[in-house]
Amino acid sequence: MRVFVCPSRDEIGKFRGIAEAFPEIWEGLVLDVGCRSASLQRVLPNSKVRYFGLDLFAPADVVGNLEKGLCFQNESFDIVVALDILEHTDNIYEAFSELCRVSRKYVLLTLPNAYEVRTRIKFLMGRPMSGKYGLPVDPPNDRHRWLFSFQEAQAFTRALGERHGFEVIEGCLVGPRRSLLGHTLLRLWSNLLSPWYLALLCREKGTEF
Repeated sequence: MRVFVCPSRDEIGKFRGIAEAFPEIWEGLVLDVGCRSASLQRVLPNSKVRYFGLDLFAPADVVGNLEKGLCFQNESFDIVVALDILEHTDNIYEAFSELCRVSRKYVLLTLPNAYEVRTRIKFLMGRPMSGKYGLPVDPPNDRHRWLFSFQEAQAFTRALGERHGFEVIEGCLVGPRRSLLGHTLLRLWSNLLSPWYLALLCREKGTEF
């Protein structure tokens, strides 16, 4: 398992770290599912990719809902990206299947590790884990439906990736300060130290990076 480092702690730093984790894949049609502000596009090699952002609302390039099925034919995109998206879905299994269905080559995803050290400390101190959990007085627009550890994200992705004919290349995704702990420690204690699980699913077997 590899360790991938975000060069800065902000959102664009996270996207840059994800893009630089597998620089060889960025070519062809890219579908960013749950694109939000489409900031991922800013860190991609625009001369090599054609980017499409999909989200529930405009101004996404495509307005759609992953849970209701993606409005594309099988293997329509070279790369399908889903960054911190699957945990928002009610049927995470069907959502995962849809990502795989429309991918011709790769699926790149991140999943949050709810068992990492900062979240454990918040829980121990009685503080909210994040705005995506809890029981608010007013109905939220969105929330996480799933609470899982790094190891559970790993087992889930490996099993479903194989079920859909993909080979999984995976690792820890950490910020610049957490990376100072060293790659060996991060790999050994990923369930405690890695905020995100990062996985690249490759349709072609034997892909090496």
